[in-house]
Amino acid sequence: MIENDSGPPRGPDSDALLYDWFKHLTSLSLLTLGGVLSLSQIAKGDSFYKWGLLGSLIAVGLAAVLAFTGASQIVRSRASSTPLPAGVLAYEKGAEAALALGVGAFLYIFVKATI
Repeated sequence: MIENDSGPPRGPDSDALLYDWFKHLTSLSLLTLGGVLSLSQIAKGDSFYKWGLLGSLIAVGLAAVLAFTGASQIVRSRASSTPLPAGVLAYEKGAEAALALGVGAFLYIFVKATI
């Protein structure tokens, strides 16, 4: 029998896993922010590097905010015994995409500046 599967199974275990993933993304984003800021000494004169680093910082910062907001939504829904809001999965995808964009932009700038 084929069931209509509308997504991954939801339950307390999947909520805990998603919460841990958000915690991981938040920590990774904050560590990445620290790394980008500490290595931002390459942007001394060229405005291309300054604007690129600023964009990278904004993307990684957005990833941290989205991941923290997603974790907060999970805690709020579990504390009030309500189902997860639909936007939680959007926070997950947005945080992943923003972190990937920020790290990719930073790596591009770092490699371009050092070669």
